[in-house]
Amino acid sequence: MAPSRLQLGLRAAYSGLSSVAGFSIFLVWTMVYKQPATAAMGGLAGVLALWVLVAHVMYLQDYWRTWLKGLRGCFFVGIVFSAVSVATFCAFLALAITQHQSLTDPKSYYLSCVWSFISCKWALLLSLYAHRYRADFADISILGDF
Repeated sequence: MAPSRLQLGLRAAYSGLSSVAGFSIFLVWTMVYKQPATAAMGGLAGVLALWVLVAHVMYLQDYWRTWLKGLRGCFFVGIVFSAVSVATFCAFLALAITQHQSLTDPKSYYLSCVWSFISCKWALLLSLYAHRYRADFADISILGDF
C-alpha cells in the first residue's frame, strides 16, 4: 500500500529535522566538547537521516521507478550501517562501564551509545523504506528489465 502525500511529507520533515540535529551534534561535540566518538555517531545519524530524506523525496517525485537498483543499494547500506551501529553501541557501552563514567557527563561514552542507537534507528528505517518502496513497484511488469 502506497503512503499518502501527507505521510510522505511528515516522513520527509522528520528526516530533514533529524539530519540537521545529527549534523549539529557533530559540530558541537567536535568543537565544544572535543569528544570524537559522540560526534562521529551523531554525524552518522545525520547522514543516514539525510539518505532517508532523499529516499522519500525520490519516491515522492517517482524517480525510483526507473532506478530500482538504487533501492536495493539503500537496503543493503541500511543493513550494513545497522550492524555497525549495534557494534559501536556495544563497544561504547563496554567502555563507559569499564571506565566508570557518569551518565550526566557530556563527554561520556553513554552519550555515544545514545547516538549509536539513533544511527541504528535511521539505518533500519533506510532499509525499511527501501524495501517498502521497492515492493510498491514490484507489480509493474516493466520491472523485469531492471
